[in-house]
Amino acid sequence: MLANLTGVCYWWGWVPTCGLTALLASAAINQWLPWFPVPLLASLIVLFFTFVNLCGVKWVMRLAMPIATTSAVLAFLSAAIPMFSGQVAWQQAFTFHLTVPFPGVFGEITSVMAGLYLIGFAAPAFEQAACHVGETIDPHKNVPRAMFVSAALASLYFIVLPIIWLGVLGPEALGQDLAKVLGPTFAPLLGGAAQAAAVWFMIFNMFHGTIAALAGSSRTLAQLSEDGLLPEFLGLRSRTDAPWTATLLTAGMAIAFLLIGDPIWLIAAANLTYLIGIALPNVAVWLQRRNEPDLPRPYRAPRGTIGLGLCAAGVWGLTTLLGFQQFGLPTVITGIMFAYSGAALYAWRKAADRRKQGLPMIARSLHLKLTGAMLLVLTFDAVGYLIAFQHVPPHNPALLAILSDIFVFVALLTFAVGLILPGMIAHSVVEVSQAADQLVVGTMSQFTKSMHALAAGDLAAAKTHFDFVPLKIYSHDEVGDMAKNFNRLQAEIGRAAVGLEGARQGLSEARENLVWSNDHLRQELAERKLAEANLQNSLVEKEALLKEVHHRVKNNLQVITSLLRLEAGRQLQPAAIAVLKDMQGRIHSMALLHESLYRSGVFAAADLGFYLQQLSSQLLRTLSEHPGLVRLRLDLANISVGLDQAIPCGLLVNELISNCLKHGFPNGQSGEIKVELQPVAGSSRVRLCVSDDGVGLPADFEARRAQSLGLQLVFGLAQQLGGKLEIGPGPQAIFTVVFAVSAPPNFPLPETSEVAR
Repeated sequence: MLANLTGVCYWWGWVPTCGLTALLASAAINQWLPWFPVPLLASLIVLFFTFVNLCGVKWVMRLAMPIATTSAVLAFLSAAIPMFSGQVAWQQAFTFHLTVPFPGVFGEITSVMAGLYLIGFAAPAFEQAACHVGETIDPHKNVPRAMFVSAALASLYFIVLPIIWLGVLGPEALGQDLAKVLGPTFAPLLGGAAQAAAVWFMIFNMFHGTIAALAGSSRTLAQLSEDGLLPEFLGLRSRTDAPWTATLLTAGMAIAFLLIGDPIWLIAAANLTYLIGIALPNVAVWLQRRNEPDLPRPYRAPRGTIGLGLCAAGVWGLTTLLGFQQFGLPTVITGIMFAYSGAALYAWRKAADRRKQGLPMIARSLHLKLTGAMLLVLTFDAVGYLIAFQHVPPHNPALLAILSDIFVFVALLTFAVGLILPGMIAHSVVEVSQAADQLVVGTMSQFTKSMHALAAGDLAAAKTHFDFVPLKIYSHDEVGDMAKNFNRLQAEIGRAAVGLEGARQGLSEARENLVWSNDHLRQELAERKLAEANLQNSLVEKEALLKEVHHRVKNNLQVITSLLRLEAGRQLQPAAIAVLKDMQGRIHSMALLHESLYRSGVFAAADLGFYLQQLSSQLLRTLSEHPGLVRLRLDLANISVGLDQAIPCGLLVNELISNCLKHGFPNGQSGEIKVELQPVAGSSRVRLCVSDDGVGLPADFEARRAQSLGLQLVFGLAQQLGGKLEIGPGPQAIFTVVFAVSAPPNFPLPETSEVAR
């Protein structure tokens, strides 16, 4: 409503300007063409500039720029020439008498206010620097420039020129045709061309006012139509992007006004709307700066200028209140009708939009009720004003002025109370209503569906989403409290939606975990069945392998038994027979160890290193029986061999460790026994070495070796492996066997293991 009121009032302020500037330009040209009728020439000027506007904004600017530049240069010369030539009578410039409607201080105040009020009508010509800046290539850079240029031109025309002209011409001459009296201001420099310069000064100034009125005001109507605030036909544009319907309407109204002479009462009435059009934006900018500090802006006014704008709006309001009444009752009523025409056009657009939507043209809205009530108040106020005005004696003009001021005040108050305030209230209520409707139709409906889906177990359909868009609160009253409470309601619903979504996600995760657990359990059962089947097959294979182990151990036992019998036949000493029996017991223990390893699934006959490592854990018992601390160090590579070599190799290592423990560490000494199994580089053979760091070999070791049954058994096992036992070198106890493996060897990096007690 504020945009509509401001825009339409702005347009009404331009329409008489367009006609009046054309009339003044025609009056100046009439000095050269006295035979040409002034109204006809003014109408032709309006039509010419209308044609230029219909060609597009580029042609408008191409024509307006030289006109405005020439006008500004001539204005500057009209002010500068008299000052530098010493033609200005400064005392005369500040000495003049007011024409008052009635005597007294109040009469003088109303006279001053009436003059200031009418000066506002001249302002449109100097805001053109900012009017079209939004249509330039770089408005962000051009807007500040346009503001300063507009301020400079306004200062030149409203401050400098009046003082200079009063000092040169006096107040009486300024009440006449300026094209005829401004010649003396140019005379010191231009001489005989001074009068022509004065005429051209008026012509270019008026041309600028005419073309600017047609360009700026028509585009204002078009923009309001495109924003949905005025009837659609006002927004129609031509191929040149010119708003042709709004331009033709502006031109038609301007010609109609100039044909009736643009009387002073009409200009004053239009000036009321124009002052509304330039004062309300100052208030709107201040409200936006306060309520919307983060709103994107092409140009942000410097600090303090917003306050100056508010002060200017206050001054214009005061001049309207105390000066408007001087122009008579018809002027006041006409100005109010012009201002309210925007509300009528807005109602027209809303009714047309509702008809397109298939709705009743008139909506029973709060806005309509409030505005209608205030219009009735204004109507009754006008009737009361007329009655009072007719009953006041004509010889009391001061009382008539007071009654007129009261009516103007009520009329201006009605604009705020009858149009702006109901619009603000209705806007806030409509925002709450729309938000509530969206909440019910959207979020709450979705929330209900999600709850039903959750109850039915359809977690995928139970999704809910809520966008919390808080209502902006501008008023601190019941309407503002309603918006605050609605924001609280939205916040609570948002929390509920978040909770529901969290519950849905939790249930969804629980379901996924349950499904995964079931699948994992099925997989484990299948793997367990497969493992049981593999175990059964492995047991069958191990049973067959165990039989082969028994067979090979039995063969080794037979070899040992034969050896025992042979040595017994030689009538060995009882100590030697005891040794043989002890060896036979260890071999039986080895057989039981083999059987235990196979049945427990630990021994894999193909891995000799792993087999010897497992065998060493059984030898710890033997080490533990020794009175000293003896460690067993293993350096075993993973080498694949057959069973025919694994068993003899194990017997060989067992016998050598027993021999080292018995002879290398007598009397409880401590030390280390080392077992190494490594591949021979570049061949398929392996090297087995058993050594200790004990007392070493005795000096008569070679003489004893032939009589040692243990060593003979070791030599026999080495031959069974396909190798030869070597002792030494030197006195250190080192026993080495190199033999070729019976299966393709696998020689990865060796692993070293240490077992100690």
